[in-house]
Amino acid sequence: MANAVRINRRKRKPALAWVLVFAMLLQGGAALVLASPANAKSSRSAAVVEVTGDVAYKKSGGSRSYAVYQDLNLNQGDSIVTGPSSSVVLRVVDREDEITIGENSEVYISDLVEKNGGKKTKVKSWAGSLWAKVKSLIGSKEEFEVETPTAVMGVRGTNFMTSVNWKTGETTMAVAAGIVSASEADSAADHKQTRNAEGVSVYPAQQVAFSSSEPNKDPRAQAEYADPKALVEVLDKKVLESFIKNIGDIQKEQDKIKAQLKENLDKGEAKPDGRSILKISTPADLQAVTTNFDRFLSLLAKSAVDAGKLTQKAVDEANANIADASRKLDIHNPPAMDKNAGIDPEVEQLKKQAEPKNTAYEQEQRELRDNQAKLAALLDRVEADRQRIQDQNRKAVAEADQKATEQYTSTLSADEKKQFEESQRKNANQPAPDSSSRPTSPPADSGSDSGSGGGSTDDRPSAPVLISPIAEATVRNPVQIKLKAAAGTTIRVLNGTEEVGRADGQGDSEVTVTLRALQPGTYHLTAQAFRGSAASVPVSIPPIHILGVTLAQADGVKDGKINLALTMKGFTPAASFYSVEAHLLYNKAALDYRGPADLTSVPGTVFYGTQTAETLRQVSDGSRSELIYAATAFETQGSGAIKPIQLSGDTLLVNVPLSVVDSAAGSAKVDLGFIKIIDKQGNTVYESRDIQSISVGTK
Repeated sequence: MANAVRINRRKRKPALAWVLVFAMLLQGGAALVLASPANAKSSRSAAVVEVTGDVAYKKSGGSRSYAVYQDLNLNQGDSIVTGPSSSVVLRVVDREDEITIGENSEVYISDLVEKNGGKKTKVKSWAGSLWAKVKSLIGSKEEFEVETPTAVMGVRGTNFMTSVNWKTGETTMAVAAGIVSASEADSAADHKQTRNAEGVSVYPAQQVAFSSSEPNKDPRAQAEYADPKALVEVLDKKVLESFIKNIGDIQKEQDKIKAQLKENLDKGEAKPDGRSILKISTPADLQAVTTNFDRFLSLLAKSAVDAGKLTQKAVDEANANIADASRKLDIHNPPAMDKNAGIDPEVEQLKKQAEPKNTAYEQEQRELRDNQAKLAALLDRVEADRQRIQDQNRKAVAEADQKATEQYTSTLSADEKKQFEESQRKNANQPAPDSSSRPTSPPADSGSDSGSGGGSTDDRPSAPVLISPIAEATVRNPVQIKLKAAAGTTIRVLNGTEEVGRADGQGDSEVTVTLRALQPGTYHLTAQAFRGSAASVPVSIPPIHILGVTLAQADGVKDGKINLALTMKGFTPAASFYSVEAHLLYNKAALDYRGPADLTSVPGTVFYGTQTAETLRQVSDGSRSELIYAATAFETQGSGAIKPIQLSGDTLLVNVPLSVVDSAAGSAKVDLGFIKIIDKQGNTVYESRDIQSISVGTK
């Protein structure tokens, strides 16, 4: 089918290894070109049409970075790096294809040549997110590719977006218009086999994600309908702005795919092609699949506006250019996509077969996080012991000095003692020696000390440079902070005086500090670089809101009952929602719920108002009871659309009254076993299956 994109997944390698491999391949390729006049290539260029913030580039073969500016021409072999809150838009001069590169991205222009009458454009994205808008290629000799550490996207007239994890090279790709053929290869070394391997055809409103787990035998199990909210989390705002600006072209391209699908159905062809996850057997199937195309666009726009990455004005301007009123973007109450529309039952079976492998990978990740948490706790204890010993030594030295002074002054006359005390006061008031008069030690890092926390000529190291987060953020555990600091220093992230994470400085190389699991709430953290006992000035980290729900006993026993408070913490207006479900577990011989199933709305709680409902239902099995709390906002006839629930700060979800069955034990254990929070379309805002246990007093 026309307008197809091919993705070739390779065996995973670290991002740095990929850079070295491709560098060697390029060197070898250059030698062949020089040796063979028949393969002579003429160079082409890409112009910078827009640049924002801190964007640098290196010329082919060069080592020095220069600032990118508008109208700059880039050629084959040049590379681009964008900083925080920075972006750049490139336009291929002779084709007008556009590539929008978001913040914290690394892109290398691998090919930008004309060879044997055909034009080839290829960029490699090592980190960050980008949007590619490629016009239909005129001839079969023309090529346009976007390559990542795990995928190659060969484009023939497509609008799509990619996000690359900076650390692992893992890729997520979603299609707005056009078709993507994604395939996996058994061997990364066999490039030709990779290109010809069977894959999966990904259609508009669908996505494919290549995780770090072992590859599935059939890549169709890796494709699914897109998750707009999750995409918005990993895409840069500039990438999303390019999406909204191109909405008219996207809809025109979608119309071509819709017409092709209808033509196939009229011919009696249920599957659009042999590797699609779709099976369209009836006009109803076709309607459901193509409706998802349009709904995806509205849902992506809404999620971007909700996350503050798109403005209402940008959406309004896009809608003003859409003539068909029925296809204008709806960001107020967009219908959800039908995630089962036209899905081939054979593909569903493939996904089920892949589940055990994915489950094993998830278990490995859980064990890794547990080990990281144990290591962090051990480091905390070691640091606490070191600090305690240091304090004890300081105290012992001070006490010895005091004792020696007292013994010495006891032998002096009154005048001699007065003279000694005066001398001590003068010494105490003397200014510290000028650091310039002291001999200096060589820097701990041979690199520059500007902008990366490099080596210092004083005992006090330079402050670390914060890379991210650069703005207030709403996140989940585990939290990661990215910084730069001089080699030979230790970066410590502090919550007040408590250390919550550390890493070794790597000079100009960025390092990631993974914080140990923090309780839900809002944190104002700082980061410092340490060299021995010398510390840099602290660097403030923007407020971090960690989503979660906590369980606590609200008060003591009264009239044979206790109250358990469920509190929502870390939620900001950006994390809006409609429904909450929570499960409490306890020994039925110790506690029991004897209240009503339907709860009365309580002022000051999350679900307060006439357009909300809350229920509590207890079920028992064996020796355990499970209490299920469910709450939702709802609309009634004539009420109109209601706004999503938005919180700012810690808010009480519900007080759960439990009757004490056995007070003799004095305490009972209660587990918060599961919590799920969703929006109006059923998308998950927050979910946790990690059991939170508390011991409640029953006397």
